[in-house]
Amino acid sequence: MVRDIQFSDLEQLIFKIGFTKVPTTGSQQIYQYPLSGTLVILPAYEQQAYVQPVHLVAVRRVLVENGLINTNFFDSFLEKVAS
Repeated sequence: MVRDIQFSDLEQLIFKIGFTKVPTTGSQQIYQYPLSGTLVILPAYEQQAYVQPVHLVAVRRVLVENGLINTNFFDSFLEKVAS
């Protein structure tokens, strides 16, 4: 699942699913799914920076394990954005 995905594309997906950005004073970015309280926590990437594969795997796992997307949807997103 190693793909060149810019942070702006990943953030758009997170927002599209229904997450909101939580204000923080740290160097991380926190997104919360209001209905369940599910959190996605990422380093403070610049919008055009490429997301490290470990973070893509972590986001995929959080989204799938909490029933917010299925694996095929996330993999299709990666394929479309990386092409």
